[in-house]
Amino acid sequence: MQKRILLVDDESALRRSLSLGLNQNGYDVEPCENGLTALDKLDLYSKSHMNLDVVVLDIQLPDINGKKLGRIIRSKYPDATMLYITGYVDKLDLLEIEDLKVDGLLEKPFTADVLSKQLDQILNKKPLTEETKEKEKAEPVTTSAYILIKIKQNADFFSLYKKLYFMENVLYCDATRGDIDIFMLIQSDSSEACRDLFENGIKNLDEIEEATFLPVDVPVLNDNIKDIISSVGITMFDDLPEMSKVRDSRKSVCSYVLVDVDRERLQEIYPVLRLTENVLYCDYISGKYNLVLMVHGPQFSEIDKIITNKIVNLGGVLKVKEYPIINIFEM
Repeated sequence: MQKRILLVDDESALRRSLSLGLNQNGYDVEPCENGLTALDKLDLYSKSHMNLDVVVLDIQLPDINGKKLGRIIRSKYPDATMLYITGYVDKLDLLEIEDLKVDGLLEKPFTADVLSKQLDQILNKKPLTEETKEKEKAEPVTTSAYILIKIKQNADFFSLYKKLYFMENVLYCDATRGDIDIFMLIQSDSSEACRDLFENGIKNLDEIEEATFLPVDVPVLNDNIKDIISSVGITMFDDLPEMSKVRDSRKSVCSYVLVDVDRERLQEIYPVLRLTENVLYCDYISGKYNLVLMVHGPQFSEIDKIITNKIVNLGGVLKVKEYPIINIFEM
């Protein structure tokens, strides 16, 4: 199961760089600019019955003293793993830090890779609590992941495509134009099974030059936003027949659109994109990008207009990349 990290630091550039680096190392990161935001996010996690693995907490925050915030978090979430970060370690009372019962202390500056290694060490030696085990058991019955594939220059494209297309647990397998040759969407009864299919069934195929695994997750949203989305009834798997009808129609073309957003503005961006006309679905993923969209239109020029007018200019959208789907059987 993907590890979830709450990152609390008032430096926006640091939050951004650490979030991006940790995402690329397989962590799902929820960045917070201050203590009050962190407490609000923790409350959302609790209400959503979502497991939180580590709180990475800056000791010097603008609103709440980091050490006091740590005590609050400890009192409300006694099983939470705590990793403190600071640029002023020489000013700390080591006995006081020891008294906080922290799982780790990291001195600034440091890179995302250094933080990732520290997190790996902490989590590998921490036993699962009964609560965590129960939450892992309560994972959705069906989990999904995208696999993005670049094939070797001289490989037999059609032969590889057929091999991937007819694999078990493959929901979609699409050839695309751009620096990604194939998008796959796989589905299984657990995140571990999806990862196993990627590692042992796809990643090491001879024709593949590079493959990226992007697990689909559920974003942490306020109740009112979840209610709005639910009331419209738009979820990827609730309307598969209608979605397949659009995808298979000869009157329509489709593109995958990868979107990188400012994670701290995800709550306002996600529902807008999810409810945008011509967007078949909008999935939250972990990795270089935050969201993957399926956009359809009568022709690709219309999809380009939708991307330009309704996606690129949204506040908080940092990067957008389109991958038009090719009907390989008609080539």
